[in-house]
Amino acid sequence: MGVLDAPVDLVEERFGERLGGPVRLVDRRLAGEGLSDETGVLVFARPSGEPLKLVVRLFRPGAVARHEVHPARLNRLLAALELTRVPVPRPLWFDESGEPFGEAYSVVSWVSGTAVVPWSPEGRRFLAEAGAGPVGELFCRVLADIHGADWRGAGLRFLGVPGPGKGFAASRVDGLAAYLGRVRDEPEPILVDGIGWLRANLPDAARTSLLHGDYRTGNMLFDGPRIAAVIDWEFAALGDPLYDLGWVCCPSNRMGSDLVCMLLPEDTFVTRYERYSGFPVDPAALRFWVTYHQVRHAIMWLEAGRSFQLGGTDDLRLARMYYTMPTMRRMVADLLEYA
Repeated sequence: MGVLDAPVDLVEERFGERLGGPVRLVDRRLAGEGLSDETGVLVFARPSGEPLKLVVRLFRPGAVARHEVHPARLNRLLAALELTRVPVPRPLWFDESGEPFGEAYSVVSWVSGTAVVPWSPEGRRFLAEAGAGPVGELFCRVLADIHGADWRGAGLRFLGVPGPGKGFAASRVDGLAAYLGRVRDEPEPILVDGIGWLRANLPDAARTSLLHGDYRTGNMLFDGPRIAAVIDWEFAALGDPLYDLGWVCCPSNRMGSDLVCMLLPEDTFVTRYERYSGFPVDPAALRFWVTYHQVRHAIMWLEAGRSFQLGGTDDLRLARMYYTMPTMRRMVADLLEYA
């Protein structure tokens, strides 16, 4: 069961209880379906007032990198972010029972804007043009705002405060090694080499910041010259802000484009981030996190294939991901500067 096929009467009953009055479901559609979760838009009519649009996110068990996601804390995080400059949808509630959709889900307010598929031809054209205007500036400023948020004052310690110095990087690499051990069926020497390189090059964290964890153009809603909202906070954490910068600059997050996130030249992105954040970016530490994310991405691709092979999903996109593993391994090898 999912957003589209949950019984209408049960949806109306459950949402009416949450919203404090009777509602009638008049429309529903998928807003997008990621590799792990399903997102839908529900439109309700009420006895008085304008129609109400809500966004529902279903959390699928056994999805790619599900071990890193804690659905119950998403609503709490978004509520805290409402007090910051970071544009986010307004959180409404989280329902662990799964009723009436069959899976645990969160509900947030609908935000006007367009989600872009970055690797599509249309998405690439849109982002290349947007990067030359206000959106290119906002992309850097919003990331600096996330990292500058007062996570202590916002009560975000529940995300887990990392250890000092190399503690955050070390714990992330340990998690990556365990992840690879769970999902590989073959020796994977290039990925093992990558983890070895990471262990040998752990950077000290200059500071501890709120991290989005998946900051990229595909996780934004664009409304003309502005970024209406940053979405998909499931991987949020506290840690080294260069973790997010490494993800932005990761090769598999640009797929052949000379623009990071298909939006900006890398040096422009880094320079603008430094200006907005007020902190310098250490090139060696950035290289570490770029390499980390490329190794992590490759391991996620392995998990996608394993999930499909074992019958955990029938999503053909995950099968296609697995067949691009030679490309993912090559990207890791290039970062390790194999001859």
